[in-house]
Amino acid sequence: MHWNLKVRVIRLWIVPDKFKPEIPYSLEMILQDEKGDRIHASLGKTVIKHFREILYELGVFQMNYFVIAPNIMKFKTTTHKHKLNFTVTTNVKEIQDPSFHMDIFNIRTFDKLTIHHNVDETELLDVVGHVASYQPIQQIKQGDNNSYFINIVLEDDNKNRLSTTLWGELADQIQPHLTGSADEPLIVVCQLMKAHKFRENYSVRSCWYQTKIWINPNLPQPTEFKDRLISSCDYKYERLSQTSSQKHHSITDELSKGVVSFTYLSDLSQCYKESSFWIAAKIVCLELDSGWSYLACNNCITKVDTEGTKYYCKKCNSEVKSIIHRYRLQLSVMDGTAFISILLWNKETIQLLGKTAKELKEGLLEDEESSYPTELGDLMEKKFMFKILIKDSNINRKDNVYKVVNFTDDDTLLKEFCHPDFRTVLIYDEDKLFETPIKSSISECGTLITEDVIDLTTKISTKSSKTAGKSTRHEIKDDLNVKQPSNKIRKVIKKEKNT
Repeated sequence: MHWNLKVRVIRLWIVPDKFKPEIPYSLEMILQDEKGDRIHASLGKTVIKHFREILYELGVFQMNYFVIAPNIMKFKTTTHKHKLNFTVTTNVKEIQDPSFHMDIFNIRTFDKLTIHHNVDETELLDVVGHVASYQPIQQIKQGDNNSYFINIVLEDDNKNRLSTTLWGELADQIQPHLTGSADEPLIVVCQLMKAHKFRENYSVRSCWYQTKIWINPNLPQPTEFKDRLISSCDYKYERLSQTSSQKHHSITDELSKGVVSFTYLSDLSQCYKESSFWIAAKIVCLELDSGWSYLACNNCITKVDTEGTKYYCKKCNSEVKSIIHRYRLQLSVMDGTAFISILLWNKETIQLLGKTAKELKEGLLEDEESSYPTELGDLMEKKFMFKILIKDSNINRKDNVYKVVNFTDDDTLLKEFCHPDFRTVLIYDEDKLFETPIKSSISECGTLITEDVIDLTTKISTKSSKTAGKSTRHEIKDDLNVKQPSNKIRKVIKKEKNT
C-alpha cells in the first residue's frame, strides 16, 4: 500500500536490546498529521542507521513507502488499527511548515479517569496538571533488582486530583523541580502513561521507555492549561515546597548556630580531623579526565565492568541485567585564597543541572567523541556555597578532591561569606603564582576530552543537540592536566581582552 504522509514526530524513543542493552533493538515513533490523526511507526535495528541523522522529535517530515502491519502492541500508543514499519526503501524528507500545529498531546481529563467511564488500561494516555503534593523517592525490590519511583499528585484547573507514579530516571528528572522555586505552579505533562485501577480509583504510571515528562513546556496545550489555572477565580497556589524551604533554613541555621562552620579554601590544609565545612567558591574548571558520568548497576548503584557485550558488577558478584547512567562530576573551584577540586555525585548534580545523566548523554552527537554537554560549560564562573566533607583521604593522603553533600546559590549567603579578595584570582602555572583581577580572566578554562562511555539507551540526536559541546567559551587542549596532586592548574587562562 502506497501512503504519502506529511507528519510531525510527536514522540521518539529507543528500545534497547534485552541481551545487549548498549545496542538499540528498535526505534519507535508516534506520527501525527495535520488533522490530529496518529499512527505508530517502528524501525528495526538494521534500519535505524539509515535514518538516525534525519529523524528527531517534533520535526515535520514527508514520508512514503512503508510496510503496513496490524497494531497488536500490548500497550497501544495510538488507537489506529495499523502501524508502520520502515524499510531501507522508505523515503523521509524534512520539511519546514510553520503552520503545522503543535498540539502534540492527546490529553485525558481527570474527570474521565474514574470508575464511571470506560478506561482501557492497555491504551497509553497523556495527562496535564500542576503538582499539588509529592512524596520522597522510594525504593522497591523487584526480583534481583532494586527499582525506585516517586509519587506525585497532579491537580487540574477544576480541583480534580490524580495520583501519578514515575519510575527510574523520570523520578530523577522531576525531583530537582519539586525542590526548586515555588513562585508559580509547576506544570507537568506526562506523555504516554498507563492507567491503573485500584479499588474504586484510577491512577497513572509511567510505562517503560514510552513515557516522557514535559516540565513547564512552552507548548500550546500546557500553556493554555496554565492560563486557565491562574485565571480561575478561586485559584490559590499551594504547591508543596517544603524541601526547598527547609533546605534554605537549615543552611542558615547550620552557619548561624555553628553546627557546620564556614572556612576559606586556604585553611582546609589545617584540618586534622574528619568533619564538614561550608565554603563559598566559584567554578573555574571542568575536570573531565575521568568523564562526567558512569554506567551503574541498577541494584547497588556501583560502577559496572564491561566484559565483551556484557556488564558485570563486582559488588553483586554477578552479571548485570539492568544498568543506568549516573553522574560523577569533578570541578575545580576557587575563592580568592586557593583552588581545590570538588566532587558531585548523582543526586547533587541532578539538583545542580536540573537534568539526569541520561538526558545529557542523549544530547551529544555520537560522532563527536571530544564533545561534552553545553550544560556543563554553562557552570563556568558561577558562584555557590558548597558543603564539603573532610575525609581521612583528605587529611592523611593529601587528597585535594572534596565530596559535596549540599549547595546553594543564595545571594544573601554568598555576599556574607565570600572572601574580601574574591575579586582576585590566584593563577597557578607550573611553579609560578600570579594574581589577576577577575574580569574575564578564567572564562575560558580547558578540559580534558570525556571518555566514550557506553550508553544504555543511545538515542537519535535532536536537531538542537547538533551544537552540543561546542561552547565558544572553552577550548579543549591536548596538553592540559587538571588532575594534579597539588593545587596546580596548568594552562587554563584566557587572556583578557583590551578594553
